[in-house]
Amino acid sequence: MTRAPGRVLVATATFNEAGNVLEWHTRVRAVLPDVELLIVDDSSPDGTAEIIKGIQQSDPLVHLIVRPAKSGLGSAHRAAMLFSLENEFDVLVTMDADLSHQPEEIPALLEQMPTVDFVIGTRSGEGSSDYTGMRRFLSLAGNRAARIFIPTGLTEYTTSLRAFNPRALNVLFTHGIQDDGYAFFMETVEILYRAGCRMSEVPIQFMDRTRGKSKIPKHQIWLSGSTLARLSAKRLAGRRYSRA
Repeated sequence: MTRAPGRVLVATATFNEAGNVLEWHTRVRAVLPDVELLIVDDSSPDGTAEIIKGIQQSDPLVHLIVRPAKSGLGSAHRAAMLFSLENEFDVLVTMDADLSHQPEEIPALLEQMPTVDFVIGTRSGEGSSDYTGMRRFLSLAGNRAARIFIPTGLTEYTTSLRAFNPRALNVLFTHGIQDDGYAFFMETVEILYRAGCRMSEVPIQFMDRTRGKSKIPKHQIWLSGSTLARLSAKRLAGRRYSRA
């Protein structure tokens, strides 16, 4: 059980996570019994939202946003960021709902927040990933390419286990994020770095999902490459990002 620093919101995006969301809630609650939770669901046809509504009957600190259709993982996280700012939370933690991110590792991120604006869980160094085969290759290649073309001092760019303070969120909304898909996560790191935000990372143990199917469309790989090229070109052009 962890004492949260100020008002903390833990948010996740769901699409067909009926097999995972109940355990996700139980495990987050075991670590952080008093924080508020937000689930952004894209009208999952498997009944994910109905399970969350059932959870709300016994846990009034759970919030649910149901969007009319699948609208992109990045846009779901942007909705969580806006909710956090509008409701004046001190820290926003984002993560996957498929239990690839372990809720028990959230406290390690929160411990960093008094001294930084943004912290990300890294699978490099002392961290690890259960991915194998092509998924492991793509993950390693994507992060390595980002470290080469948009170096920030971080080793991780693509995982969604992150924590933000309001300053970091205001920076992201001030400068705008163009990508609504998986490249959203890489783009946020670059914007925060270029705006001079204080950033850190902590090692995490990334677990491959055991229930449900991965939902990364193949075309997102090419879009991520395009986003990386765009961000690198802005670096070369010397474009500056102001601090919020």
